Amino acid sequence: MIGDKIKELRNRKGLYQQELADIMNVSKSTIAMWETNKREPSSEMLVALANFFECSTDYLMGRDVKFNIEETTTDELVILNRNAKKLSPKKQKKLLDMARLMFKEEFDD
Repeated sequence: MIGDKIKELRNRKGLYQQELADIMNVSKSTIAMWETNKREPSSEMLVALANFFECSTDYLMGRDVKFNIEETTTDELVILNRNAKKLSPKKQKKLLDMARLMFKEEFDD
């Protein structure tokens, strides 16, 4: 259902309901109603959501299973970054040290 896809895509982007509501210029309760399938977005809003999530309206409606894998990877990095900010400074340093070790040729110090 549409609400399940909206929730899935919002979570992939690491957004809270309020953040998506602000972006879409609707209330948080509207997002919640969509995600629980109590209401459906208008056709105009469905297009806006598809544009924002960079997917097709067919995907949102469950007709198309294709999704941009490159965007998913980027979205996962956003979530990782958000969660890393919640770590203690010591754990943040450890995470960064591990990343530098794994990708030493990618880092410019």
